[in-house]
Amino acid sequence: MIYILTGNDYKNKNIYLKKLYKNDQPFFISDANTTKEELFDYAHSVSLFGGSPIVVIENIIRDEEIKLNTKDISILCESSTTFVFLEEKLLAADSKKYNKTATIEDFSKKEIKQIPKINIFGIADAYARRDKIGAWVLYRDAVLLGVSSEEISGIIFWKIKTMLLNGTKFFSSNELKRQSSELLSIYHKAHRGECDFVVGIEQFILSSLSKGI
Repeated sequence: MIYILTGNDYKNKNIYLKKLYKNDQPFFISDANTTKEELFDYAHSVSLFGGSPIVVIENIIRDEEIKLNTKDISILCESSTTFVFLEEKLLAADSKKYNKTATIEDFSKKEIKQIPKINIFGIADAYARRDKIGAWVLYRDAVLLGVSSEEISGIIFWKIKTMLLNGTKFFSSNELKRQSSELLSIYHKAHRGECDFVVGIEQFILSSLSKGI
């Protein structure tokens, strides 16, 4: 029997490994210290304490000197010995080679890109005060930190609608209506591929805050 445990989540990989050998004592061997012949010796061995031996080997699949072929894999799989191959990753060709006979478990950690937090509502607040420089600087900071243009435009659109409902001393009603329409136009053009969304929102902020009431 062969188990192949791949990935860089070593904590969960070890938890799974411990479940495999339970109270038995596995044999941990290095690929650098074994040969194909020794693997076959383990395949035909019997535990002195009853049960089936468990052999744990690191990175044997990519070992160029051992190179297990289909027949070799079958011999190991049919053995009462349990072989556990610990691998960093498994190439597609190797996965295809082993998936019909071995149990393959992937323990790869998904790396989540952490975006530094920024208060994007600050952009809308600066916009509502008609603070062109403040809104522009905050917008550029947000873009550099990976905040999406969709999210930023949505916040500004919401702020414009709020000012239309509640009134503001910084913008006339007609201005806000034009800005709302223009922002929607930029959104649709960007999604049709007619303009760059990041540049479009930046130009919108600078031009709309430059106009007089």
